[in-house]
Amino acid sequence: MTQQEIQSQVNAFLVDRLGYELSMLTPEAELKRDLGMTSLDAVETTIFIKYSFGFLPERNAIKMLVTLQDLYDYIGKNIC
Repeated sequence: MTQQEIQSQVNAFLVDRLGYELSMLTPEAELKRDLGMTSLDAVETTIFIKYSFGFLPERNAIKMLVTLQDLYDYIGKNIC
C-alpha cells in the first residue's frame, strides 16, 4: 500500500467517522492541538486501523503520535 493510499484512507475515516473538516487534514496538523482528537477518537482510530490495515496498534500508540504525518508513517511502518 502506498503512502498516498494510506493518507487517503485515513483522511476519509477522519472526515466520515470522526467529523473532522477535510481542509484541516494536512500532514503537519497536530492531532490534539489542531484537530482536537480526544481519547475516544484515539480508540476509534485504533479500531479503524485494526480492521482497515490488518494490525492492532500498541496500547496508547495513537495518543503518543503528534502530527497526522506521524499517524500515516506509523501505519505505513506496521502494515502486515
